[in-house]
Amino acid sequence: MGKTKKLFACFTDVHSIVAMALFIALSIVFGKFLAFNITSSIRISLENLPIIVAAAAYGPIAGAVVAATADLIGCVMVGYTINPIITMGAISIGLIAGTLSHINCNKYLKSFITVVPAHFIGSVIIKTIGLYVYFKLPFLLTFAGRAGVYAITSAVEILILHILFSQKIIQKFGGLRKK
Repeated sequence: MGKTKKLFACFTDVHSIVAMALFIALSIVFGKFLAFNITSSIRISLENLPIIVAAAAYGPIAGAVVAATADLIGCVMVGYTINPIITMGAISIGLIAGTLSHINCNKYLKSFITVVPAHFIGSVIIKTIGLYVYFKLPFLLTFAGRAGVYAITSAVEILILHILFSQKIIQKFGGLRKK
């Protein structure tokens, strides 16, 4: 199977589409209903964990689609303003996690490499820019607060992802990628 076909294979299999819908629903629930709002720009949640797992299991395109869909539906459901820069931050999390999860190394390092750059670029840099541009929040203060929250969130997600990699759960979800 060619590289392009592999990237889009998850959209041709009913099992994969249903799994991605589940990841979208989990991301919405974790991010909008089970989150703890610290300030208007800092929220503690595991909303990106389902995006990262989908990206690791099905690839970067699937991760990006799960992220964009979860962000847009979640915003509409709870009445948040749709911010295209924040949506791009979510998409970048799926793209980065899906790309870096393919690196061959030990499972803990793979978990670290999959989570940390995705959060730093997507959640800390891009989403902070989105909050600054749309809501005129103080950039450095928002950046520092979000960096702290995502350092802790990343640690939790690395542990969970390590368990999922170790138990081969992600490989079971993404069985299509092996073909």
